[in-house]
Amino acid sequence: MLKNKLSIVLRFVVSLGLLLALIWIMRKDAREIFNILKGSDKALILLAVFMNILLTIVVAYRLKLMLSGQKIELSIKDAVRFTFIGCFFNSFLPTAIGGDIAKAYYVSKKTNNKVASYAAILADRILGLIAILLVALAGLFFIGKSLDNKFIVWMIPVAFLLTIAIIAVLLKKNNTPAKASSGKRGIFYAIKEKLLKLYIAINIYRDNPALLVKGIVLSLVLQIASIFSIYLFILCIGADMSIFRLFLVIPLVWAVSMLPSLNGLGVREGAFVYFLKGYIGPEKAFTISLLWLGLIMLYSIIGGLFQLLYPVKVKGGYADD
Repeated sequence: MLKNKLSIVLRFVVSLGLLLALIWIMRKDAREIFNILKGSDKALILLAVFMNILLTIVVAYRLKLMLSGQKIELSIKDAVRFTFIGCFFNSFLPTAIGGDIAKAYYVSKKTNNKVASYAAILADRILGLIAILLVALAGLFFIGKSLDNKFIVWMIPVAFLLTIAIIAVLLKKNNTPAKASSGKRGIFYAIKEKLLKLYIAINIYRDNPALLVKGIVLSLVLQIASIFSIYLFILCIGADMSIFRLFLVIPLVWAVSMLPSLNGLGVREGAFVYFLKGYIGPEKAFTISLLWLGLIMLYSIIGGLFQLLYPVKVKGGYADD
């Protein structure tokens, strides 16, 4: 317990430290950044915000879709609520997947099915990862030859192939009995049995390829639309950058944001500056990161309000453990 608390404190310190370090580096450009924000096209900012709110509903629908594959019915209203609550907890739990853990917990409380709920959230996250890598591969196809960083050129296809290999293992024909309990005791066997139950639940999607295709298509739409919303941010501050380059750059920003931190804080902003400064300059790149951070904070506030005003009604017990 103490170790977990120390880990969270450490990640908080790292996130805050990176953000403060970035602010310190950019301090001489603070006035210019302020002027960039002041002179930005507010209509385009509002359009980007509105677009992302709509995208959250699509994310919620994808969650509902993945849960239906586990024979769990969740209303779109609850799916939207849990999606925003996940955004809220992302601001306090380590890494960008912390909100997924919270979301899975609340969905399991609502649906009374723990393993299936976690399996659906994991499947949802994997589909999102596939979409990120597919978009990055598309970007690599358009501008790969112009990249000096060969590590990036090789990293994206390797990461994609590795992801496909993991999915192939998860969806291979399963001959494991539905009753996974071995009757043995101890922490090792308890963890092994829980992982086996999760694997069996995820393997269910093998029999529903149409559902997976729908999920991937939705994920691609989400990625393309989110990149376009960042492009709107770039346009609103008067910067000029090819949208095709964003298809490669932004997935890299998302990937870096998943490194140990609090919701990517500090890491994400640094990634925005690192990957965008060569195209629009460090000041405008940092401004884009601030606009995106503001959008994340808006999500968190909405999620916090949902958590406060519409608490999750917990059912009596779990259908399985």
